[in-house]
Amino acid sequence: MNLQELNSILPPEQRKQACLNQTQVSQLLGVSSSTLANWRAEGISLEYIKVGKGKSRVMYLKTKLVEFLNSNQIKVS
Repeated sequence: MNLQELNSILPPEQRKQACLNQTQVSQLLGVSSSTLANWRAEGISLEYIKVGKGKSRVMYLKTKLVEFLNSNQIKVS
């Protein structure tokens, strides 16, 4: 998957954004927001950044999301 392919499956309002929030990523991956939080706590999540006052808002760069999806891809013969 590349960034263009990722953008093609996102709603139009999210296509121009560089980052997605936790809710958007959880919907895209089909996991709950709490699962993403657990993955971050356990260090098994995709890379993220914290922004906002007190750096409390978690955001995911779409480029890192593509890397995560590609690194967890299982190839079958």
